[in-house]
Amino acid sequence: MLEHYLGVCIPYRDTGDGVRKKHLDTLVPYLTKFLNDRNIKHKIFIGHQVDDKLFNRSGTKNAAFLAAKEEGCDYVAFHDVDMLPEDGADYSYPKDNPVHIATYLSQWDYNLRDVEYFGGVVLFTIEQFEKVNGYHANYWGWGMEDDDLFWRCHLKGMTNDRYLKGPGVTSILNLGYSYVKIPSSRSLHNFNSRNFEIEMLVKPQHDYDNQYLIGDDNHKHLQYPIFCRRGWDHTISYTNARAISNTMWSWKNDILYSWAKRYPNEWTLVNVKVDDRKKHIRLQINGEDSDTRHGTGTESPLEYFTPLKRYGGSDMFLGKGDDNNEYHKTFNGSLAYFKIINHRDEVVLDYDFETVKDYKFIIDKSGYENHDQLWNGNTASITQEVIDKIPFTVVPHRRFSRFKCLPHEDEGIVGDTFAKDTTQVNERLYRLEMQENKIDIDNDQYGVKNMKYKIDNIEEVYKNHKMINVRFVDE
Repeated sequence: MLEHYLGVCIPYRDTGDGVRKKHLDTLVPYLTKFLNDRNIKHKIFIGHQVDDKLFNRSGTKNAAFLAAKEEGCDYVAFHDVDMLPEDGADYSYPKDNPVHIATYLSQWDYNLRDVEYFGGVVLFTIEQFEKVNGYHANYWGWGMEDDDLFWRCHLKGMTNDRYLKGPGVTSILNLGYSYVKIPSSRSLHNFNSRNFEIEMLVKPQHDYDNQYLIGDDNHKHLQYPIFCRRGWDHTISYTNARAISNTMWSWKNDILYSWAKRYPNEWTLVNVKVDDRKKHIRLQINGEDSDTRHGTGTESPLEYFTPLKRYGGSDMFLGKGDDNNEYHKTFNGSLAYFKIINHRDEVVLDYDFETVKDYKFIIDKSGYENHDQLWNGNTASITQEVIDKIPFTVVPHRRFSRFKCLPHEDEGIVGDTFAKDTTQVNERLYRLEMQENKIDIDNDQYGVKNMKYKIDNIEEVYKNHKMINVRFVDE
């Protein structure tokens, strides 16, 4: 039986205040004992940046990886210097796919920070890491290099992708810049003041020019309402932060807001369910509740304590919000169907877009004759599409484990912005280049195969481990 050999790759820079040195002095003996107790053959490789440039976590990890490969390790753990594994953390060989193990951190009350979080501690075989061409070594300062690595795994088919069965051949309403005005009727009067459900199969479009960036001082949260009932608007929207949101109001004008992360250009089954007896609002994506613990969005169900606002017979729209709200933009996406179910579990609105008369009227198949008028219909189209499967949100393969975080200054999001100015630059590189497929990862000049660096020397440290003293060069 093959004995696997783990190389632990730690990015490190002496900050001069003794904090990171203390972390390193704590982690290395702790982790050595932890792995020895579990009979995991290993060696620790510390990528130590010794030049005067901004810290390059990506590059130091790549350099440590190359040293581990040369040593004969067949898999690696990229490991933050300030994370101590607790009982149950599994560092064994990741046979089929890269694995994220630093999932539940003391820093976040042992909740998963984000559904895409791929930092802290991740495991790769040598071959898996080379397949994604390593870390992108043009992230300087703090943040986003682990997001970039996650996306590389996604592009190479090494993430935990799941699918919901789709409806098959379906008529699609492509709204463009058109919208549907839902007429007031007895069956829809105040439907959302008691138990109700809204269900839709929708595909949002990407607004590249207006996407939300945390590090952009001029950013604004924008909503692209898929459904809107005006007057202290009840909206179900796609946002420029790439999430599905549901906004409602109580009769005291308290906002009730839920969101769930979702990438654009993907068919998404959205359910908003209100139980007025239990005072619960549920936001579900592909049949699953939004969840803070697993980093998908806000907690669902959301509790409310005063009655919901009554809307009477106010206007309702598909694809259009409130003209007087500067944060509402026209929804430019597609719908496969849209339904409203009332408190008696009756479908009172049912659009499947099989029948659209003269691009002017959407036919309601519920029997309640809530036929809709399509406005600006010359920008809309009805097409046929085969929707065999509906993707869930992309997530890494994980082994859920608890880690204790050693104390240090918060370098992430503080308040509503990044603690480090450099993270703003890194975010733009990740969001606007990597996720927009503008980086050829196979031939990436900053990938592990091509990055430019020099090794001053390699020291033996902590009795059996290695420190790679590395500096990064422009040429």
